[in-house]
Amino acid sequence: MKNTDTLLKNFFEHSKKEIEVSLKALEDGTAEFLESYATASLVGQDFCAVIGDGDGRTKLARLLEASGYKENPEGFFKHVLSQLVQSNSRQKSVNGIVLPYLLLVSLLEKILPGKGYISIKDVDQLEDVTNLEVPEEHRSDLQQVIDTYPVRLSWHTIRQMMVSRDVAYQYMPFIEELDSVGHTNTWIGQFHQGLLEQMYQNRVIFLLNMSCPVYCRFCFRKHKDSRNEANPTIDDVKAAVEHVKNSPSIKEIVVTGGDPFLNRANMAATIDGLMQVEHVQSLRLATRCIAYYPDLFLSDESAYLKYLKQKSLELQQRGKRMEVATHFIHPDEISPESLDIISDLVKSGIPVYVQTPFLKDCNDKGPELVKLFSLLRGAGAELHYIYIPCSPIHGNSIYWAPLSEGIAVASYLRAHLSDRIIPRICTATPIGKLDWHTSGWAVEHVKENENFVWLRTPYTPQYFKAFAPLANELTNIRVNAEGTIDIQYMAKIGDESLFLGSRAPRTGQKKTAVENADQLRIEEMNDLLTGESIVETGSKTLTRLHETRVAIHAEANETDFEYIGADNRITDVVIVSENDAVDSLYAISKIIKKLQEIPHVNAVRLRSLKFNYAPEAYTPTLINRLGELNHLTIVNPLRLEIETCFLSTDEIQPEHATLTRRLNNKGITVYSNTPLLGGINDSPDEIHNLAYLCRQAGIEFHHLYVAGLPVQKQWNQSHPVDMYDVIDIATMVRREGSGREIPRYIIQTPLGEVDYGLTSSFIHDNGNISIKLDCYPLAYFQSMAPDFSFPENVRVDQDGKPVIQISGLISSSDFPI
Repeated sequence: MKNTDTLLKNFFEHSKKEIEVSLKALEDGTAEFLESYATASLVGQDFCAVIGDGDGRTKLARLLEASGYKENPEGFFKHVLSQLVQSNSRQKSVNGIVLPYLLLVSLLEKILPGKGYISIKDVDQLEDVTNLEVPEEHRSDLQQVIDTYPVRLSWHTIRQMMVSRDVAYQYMPFIEELDSVGHTNTWIGQFHQGLLEQMYQNRVIFLLNMSCPVYCRFCFRKHKDSRNEANPTIDDVKAAVEHVKNSPSIKEIVVTGGDPFLNRANMAATIDGLMQVEHVQSLRLATRCIAYYPDLFLSDESAYLKYLKQKSLELQQRGKRMEVATHFIHPDEISPESLDIISDLVKSGIPVYVQTPFLKDCNDKGPELVKLFSLLRGAGAELHYIYIPCSPIHGNSIYWAPLSEGIAVASYLRAHLSDRIIPRICTATPIGKLDWHTSGWAVEHVKENENFVWLRTPYTPQYFKAFAPLANELTNIRVNAEGTIDIQYMAKIGDESLFLGSRAPRTGQKKTAVENADQLRIEEMNDLLTGESIVETGSKTLTRLHETRVAIHAEANETDFEYIGADNRITDVVIVSENDAVDSLYAISKIIKKLQEIPHVNAVRLRSLKFNYAPEAYTPTLINRLGELNHLTIVNPLRLEIETCFLSTDEIQPEHATLTRRLNNKGITVYSNTPLLGGINDSPDEIHNLAYLCRQAGIEFHHLYVAGLPVQKQWNQSHPVDMYDVIDIATMVRREGSGREIPRYIIQTPLGEVDYGLTSSFIHDNGNISIKLDCYPLAYFQSMAPDFSFPENVRVDQDGKPVIQISGLISSSDFPI
C-alpha cells in the first residue's frame, strides 16, 4: 500500500511508535467485521442498505463501490485514515457514506493494537497516546489537573475516544476540573473494619481495591486521596467478613472499589468468606471494566469469567446468588466484547445490571439512552438506575444537568423504550437514594443557598441509629412533619413546578384489611395479564400495547409477522394464549422461530400463571426446551423472559426459588407484576415483604400496578387504594429493602402505562382523580396509526396531553402525589 507508512506516521506523529499495518490486514479485518457485526442494531439501517447481504468480501465490495473506490481498497483506506486524523469531526464519511462507529473502532484495532492500560503522568504523554494536541495556553492548567486527579486509560478506551466525542468526554482530563465548586465527598456511610462502608441497614460495601484501570472524570470517588490509598489486605477482608458475620441484618454485599476485579486475591477471600455466612443472600460485584477494559475478562481464555461462573455455582449450592453491576453511559461504549461478556454471564445464571449516570451534553436527551439500553437488553442485561444529576463533587460541574432534565427524560424513555428496560430515576443523596415522586421529591429551595434544594428522603432518624449515627448529626438535614428526613442537596431544580412541598402527616385511621378475600386468587385473574390494543393493527391476533411492544396470539398469522417486521421500533413481543404458556409451547416455539428472522425484535415474553400456582409444570424437559429458545448473542439476539404474577407473600414458596434458579441458569429472567388491591396488599409491610421474598427467590419485582387493571377497576371500586399509602409503600420498600427489590409504580390506562407521579400528573376534581399522561401526546399514537384519534372519554389538556379518569384510587390529603 503506497504511502501508507507516511500516512500512518502523520496520524500517530506524536506517539513516536513504529506502526505497521498492511493493506491485506485492513481488508481482512473490515471484511470480518462486516460479515460478523454489520447488523442494523449495531451499525444502523442506512449502512446496512449500502452493503446489503452476503459474506464479508461481498459487503466490502459494495461499500467500496458506493463510496467511489470500486476495486480500489487502497484509496478507500487512505480516505478513511485521513478522516480519522480529523479528530474534531463527530462523523466520518466517504463520498457521503457515513462510516459506523464500530467499524472505525475495528480498524483502529488493526492500526493501533494493544491491551492493558496506561497511567498518564504529563501532558506530553497524553498527546502521545491519544493523538490530540493540547493548546499551549492550556498545558499548564491541564498538567495541574493530571497532578490533582489521576488519569488512566485502557487501549480499548483510547481507540474508542479517537472516534467518539462522547467517550472522550467521560475519560479525558479537562481544565474545568480545577473548579472548586462542589463537595469532596457525597457519602456519609459509616466505616467498619477499614474496608467496609455501611449506608443501609441490610447491605454494606466492601472496598477491595482503591484504583481502577480507567478513571471516569465524573466519578464520585474521584479524589486523589482515595485513589491513592493503600489497598486492603486479605486480613482486612477477613475482619470485614467477621463484622458481617456478627451483623445478621446484613443481607447483601456490594463488592466495589476502585475496581475490585483488579485485586484477585481480595476478591477470592471475599467470595469464599461470605459464602460461609448464613444470613448473606446476595453478592453484587461492581465493575466498569465490561465497558472500558473488557480484556480483564477475556484474556487468558476468559479465565476470570470461568472463575465467576464456578463461584456462582458454589454460591447457588448455599442458597445465595451472585450479580454483576456495571456502568454504561453512551451507546458508543458498546462493543462486541462488552456484549459478549454480558451474554456469557447471564447465560450462566449471573445477572448483569446496569447503572447510568446522567451527564450533561452526553446522554441527557433520550435517544442515546434508548439506543444504549436496547442494545444492552438484547445481550441480557437489566437496566437498574439512571442517577440524576451527576454527583456534585469538585471538578465535574460540566456534567451537571438540572434535576428537571433528568426527570423529563423519564417521559421520553416511557414513550420510546420497552417497559422491561426503563431504569428507575434515582438521586443518591448523602444519606441514601430516593426514587423520584414515590420515595422522594423536591420540597423547596434552601433559602440561604441558591445552589441547594431540600429533598424529601424516605429515611428516618431512627433508621440510622443502629449502624450510622453520624447521619443524625449532620447540619444539612431536618425532620419533616411526617417523620422522614429532608436533606439539602446541591443541584439546580430547573423547573419550579417540581417543588411539591412537604406532605402532612396522615389524619384518620388506616383502613383495615378485608376479610375473606380468598376469591381474589391470581388464578382467577387472567384479565390481569392481557391488554387491549392502543392502536388498530388490522389483526385480531395482534394487539399493540406500546410503540415498542406488541402482544401476539399463539394462533398468529403471517400478516402479524409482516406488521412486526415493517416497524423497527417494535423490540418486544408478548406471546399470549387462552392456555398457559407452558401448555402452548409447541405453537409458541414456531412463533419464536419466526421472530428470530426479524432483526429489531430482541425480546420475547411468555405469560405464565402456572409459574406461580403449578411450578411442577416446569419439568426439566420443559426448562431445556425454553433454554433452547433463549437466544442471547451479540448479533440479532432474542432473549426469552417469563412473566408471572404474585399477589401476596404467602404465594411465594421455596420451589419458586429452585425453579427460578434453573431458568436463570439458562439465561432466562423471571419477573412478576402485582396489582395493588385495597384491603388485601395495599400496606407498606405487605409490599415490602413481597418485594423481599421475590428478591430472595431471584424473581424480579417488575411492576406494582397502582390502578387501572381490570381486576382493580372491579375490586377497588368498593375497596379503594389511598394515594397516601402508595407513597408510604414506596418509602418503606426503598428504606427497608434492597435497591434491587424496588418495583416500578405503574398506572395502567387504555392509552398505555405511566409511572406514578413521574411520567404522569394527578388532577383532583370533586373527589375524582384523573391522570394526565405526560409522555403520550396525540402525535405519539399517530406515528403508529395515522388515523388515530383519542376516544370520547379522553379529554386533552391545554398542553396537548391526554387526561383520563382513574377509578379505585382516592386521596385522603391534598398532597399532589
